[in-house]
Amino acid sequence: MMTDPERIDALLDMVDPDRVANVSRGPELAVLGLAVAKPRGGYQPTNAGWVMIGNRGRAFQPQK
Repeated sequence: MMTDPERIDALLDMVDPDRVANVSRGPELAVLGLAVAKPRGGYQPTNAGWVMIGNRGRAFQPQK
């Protein structure tokens, strides 16, 4: 079972191209409803996953 910081870290691994994703965490996040499998392999965050990554109550805003 992952802790909240581990979940956030795994979600960030999915969305940040500079980080290496841990493929074993995708299915666990999917079971929790934080990620969904992509048709061509891999996982992407759900709305709940994006909310978890965001700043308390604010949607995730990637820096550009």
